[in-house]
Formats: sequence, C-alpha cells, structure tokens
Amino acid sequence: MRVLVTGGAGFLGSHLVDALVERGDEVVVLDDLSRGSKSQITDGAKFVHGDVRSIDDWKEVCSGFSPQIIHHLAAVNGTRRFHKEADLVVDVNVNGTRNALKFAKEYNSRMIFYSSPESFGEQEEMPLSNDSPSLFPPAHLHQRHSYGSSKHIGELLCQFEVRNGLDVRIVRPCNVYGARLHGDENGQVVSMMMAANPIVVHGDGEQTRSLTWIADVIEGLLKVSDIEGLTGKAFNLGSTQEVTMLELANLIAKMRDVEVVFGKENLGDSKRRLPDVSMNDAIQWQATTSLQQGLSQLR
Repeated sequence: MRVLVTGGAGFLGSHLVDALVERGDEVVVLDDLSRGSKSQITDGAKFVHGDVRSIDDWKEVCSGFSPQIIHHLAAVNGTRRFHKEADLVVDVNVNGTRNALKFAKEYNSRMIFYSSPESFGEQEEMPLSNDSPSLFPPAHLHQRHSYGSSKHIGELLCQFEVRNGLDVRIVRPCNVYGARLHGDENGQVVSMMMAANPIVVHGDGEQTRSLTWIADVIEGLLKVSDIEGLTGKAFNLGSTQEVTMLELANLIAKMRDVEVVFGKENLGDSKRRLPDVSMNDAIQWQATTSLQQGLSQLR
C-alpha cells in the first residue's frame, strides 16, 4: 500500500512508520520537524519537509505518489503550549486537518484521523465513550483547551466528510508512552518524570490517566487502518489500568532513586481519564502491556 504519514518524524508517527515499512508498505512522511526528528525516520521511508497548513506542500508530497491511505498525526502538542500558543495550536490542528481531508478526497484515500481524549474536554463521567459529551470551560478563564477543542472540531470535519462518502476512521491514542518520547517541558508525563530530578507532581497528584504502551497502540492503529467496513468509526486505543499521577511519580522515583515534590496545578487538568474500550471489539484489540512492564523497558 502507498501510505502517507503526516507527523511521521514524531514519537507516535515514527513508530507507526517503522511498522508500515517493516510490513512492506511504501511510505512517505510529511513533517515540519518542529517537534520530530529526521533521525527517527527509518531509511525505508521517504521524507518530505513541509507544513500541513500549506497546500503547496501537500501537492508536492501527493503528486506522483497518490496515497491510498493517509495517517494524519501532524498537530501541535505539548500540554504547556496549549494555553501559551493557543492561536498556533488551533491554526495547525484545524487547518492541517482540513487539508488532509481535501487531499484524501482528491486521491480517494482512506484517512485515519488522530484525535485525542482531550477532545472530551473536562468531561468528568467515566469511562469516556463515543457518546460522551465534550465539555469545555469558558474561554476567558484560560486557553488550555485549544488542543482538545481543535481535535473535537477535527472529528466534526471528519464525520461531515464521512456523510459525503469519504472513508475516514478516527483514533484516540490514550496517553501513549515509550521510547523516543520527549522529556522536555512540552513532553508527555512519563517521559518528563523519567527525565526530571526531582520529579514534580502538579496539584495533589490525584489526577488519573490510563497510560498505554507504544507497541500495543501501533498494533491497534494497523488494525484500524486495514480492516474493511470501519468508515466513520472512532476507537479509544488505551489501557484500562488507571493510575494517579502521584502513584506514577512514586513508581518512577523508586526506579530512578530520585525525590518527588509537589508543584502548581496545571490549568484545566482533567481529574480522571479512563477510556471506554468496548468499540475495540470491532478490531479485536486490547492493550496487554501493564504499566509496570512498560516502565521496566524504559530503564
């Protein structure tokens, strides 16, 4: 298959590209390298430096390639950026998705849109399902939900095109962790805790997440991409092992022999995050790697 992966130089994207190339797909990566690294892209894939907001860059990457499948991962990520760079977050995430859908229609490509549990905002009723309402606080309080709302809009755009006959599937990878994950201030919680000394827990640390090992998620992504008859379906690719941030910090602190301290609460931080995974029966997938097993591979 001819597969285009936007954001394929990043953490999740580069692991996906590895899997696609390994099984024999012809893969092209479109990435602006704002967060990703060219060194993370396997030699078996072609790389095009470009911006998903640019129609010209999309034309360059699709011309002569005619993608059969588009994995659209490219987005501005990093929790601390959502409030500070809300305008950029919305611009890249919404307009990049509009372009991805435009070219999927032009080339009659199957498209997999990478949404997020953040698309549910501050929904407190768990587990999060495809029928859970998205709840966002007043915008004047903070712009923390620029990312989540942009992913919600992305899902709206995708479902609109599904109604018009395009084959689009939606995935919500749930707090994925593993090798290559950034440990800087814009990184994901596991990688930040693996790099910090001391480890900072924000607020009281009772916030929960369902952390999911990268190899499990890649297996699910390939199933969503390959199986016929999934048009318009959305999948929460996540573990159901819920852990508090304080528990996570203590686990990692013990591994690394460092201290845990408490810091200021993050704006709009969800109190709980547990996915409903019943929709994954359609792809016969579940996360099988425990948090302890995953963390042991990051030593």
